[in-house]
Amino acid sequence: MNAKEAASLLGVHYKTVLNMINDGRLAATKSDSGDWEISESDLAAREQQIHDKEFSAIYAHMAVQMIEKVHKRALKAACEELLHAAKSIVKHADNPIHFSQHAKRLQNALDSYKAAEALTVTVESIQKQAEDQL
Repeated sequence: MNAKEAASLLGVHYKTVLNMINDGRLAATKSDSGDWEISESDLAAREQQIHDKEFSAIYAHMAVQMIEKVHKRALKAACEELLHAAKSIVKHADNPIHFSQHAKRLQNALDSYKAAEALTVTVESIQKQAEDQL
């Protein structure tokens, strides 16, 4: 089949097929008339790669959305615990035993918040990689 037929079957623009031929992503030979000839088996293999890439991009996008959702919940929970622990430490400032317990709780809450906040960089990096795949 020729490049225009291949483009139609792949669901891409004719020039995309020519680019794929030129950069070696799609095997083709020139016919006597000067048209590109692409074997059906080469086209089928390329079509599968395109579908695999699309599936990977969709899967990555869904994974990023799930990570974002979990990250936002973790960050919100850590922030709420940090505020609650801070309020508790103020409330128990007069009692050294309770103050010490709540100071420890505040430190744990702060550590959790820092961990959730540090994950922001990772989430942003994952988002960028997923966007680059699309």
